[in-house]
Amino acid sequence: MVKPVYVFSGFLDAGKTTAIKESLLDPNFNDGETTLIIAFEQGDVEYDDDFLYDSNSVIEYLDNVTELTNEKVREFEEYYNPDRIVIELNGMQDDNLLFADAENSNWLIVDYLTFFDATQLKFQMMNWKQFVYNHVINSAVCYINRSDDQDLLYFRNNLKAINRQMTVVFLDNEGKVTNKIEQQLFDTSKDLVIEDDDYGLWYIDAVDNAEKYDGCKITLKLKHLDTVKQYQNVCIMGRQAMVCCSNDLQSIGLTCVNVDPKLIKKDQYYCLTGRIKVLDDEEGFKTCVLYVDEMKEAEKPADEYVNFN
Repeated sequence: MVKPVYVFSGFLDAGKTTAIKESLLDPNFNDGETTLIIAFEQGDVEYDDDFLYDSNSVIEYLDNVTELTNEKVREFEEYYNPDRIVIELNGMQDDNLLFADAENSNWLIVDYLTFFDATQLKFQMMNWKQFVYNHVINSAVCYINRSDDQDLLYFRNNLKAINRQMTVVFLDNEGKVTNKIEQQLFDTSKDLVIEDDDYGLWYIDAVDNAEKYDGCKITLKLKHLDTVKQYQNVCIMGRQAMVCCSNDLQSIGLTCVNVDPKLIKKDQYYCLTGRIKVLDDEEGFKTCVLYVDEMKEAEKPADEYVNFN
């Protein structure tokens, strides 16, 4: 029998334990099932006996994520026979090692939530890039707590650069969802000229809000990343972003039509002007495609790596 696993990731005191306790006490989520909580760290909020009784939960503490092996999973199964499993990860360990030695178990991750404290997140993104990356890359939803008076666009765009399909939710200092991010980052009522430093901002907005760019005339500076061989004169043009570290460059590209790959010089930047058409990609997401009307060689950006500020 396959059993659901709910993973709560993020740094210490970011709100993971509180979210777990609120979820397990919510009758819409908990209808009396037995829950095994596996915690890899202990913060200020505790799993007290009253909570465990009221939520029909049991708890096990482990020191390292690598301890959750096939043998340990079988041990927990035999002893507790839980209906579901909730895992609270340690913020300073590698999330990707979870179940590294338990691939054949009947535990299946069905949801992966990440939590950050906005008052600490900028420091963490600057100094603990790899850990932030590890938390975000597998996440379905990222909750950013205590976000009052913080640079929400900076957080949103840098995190979405790591995981474009992840939903980012901001919570204010009272724990309520806030929507202070300006939705109209770019005015599509007129022709757009995307400055070099704004390409990352534009790209993330185009991912999240593709339909607003449908039919928009746009000018931007890109270089060749790849050729779409199954179509004639279709290329991926874009730039590279350093989303984690210097060894982790990711292509931030835009499908461009009416671009002959035989005429493109390697590593040469081009100023492209055309109109955006919104199509469905292979995964069913809306995506922007640029139908190019004009292309000319251009100087490379002062900073070739995309930023999302």
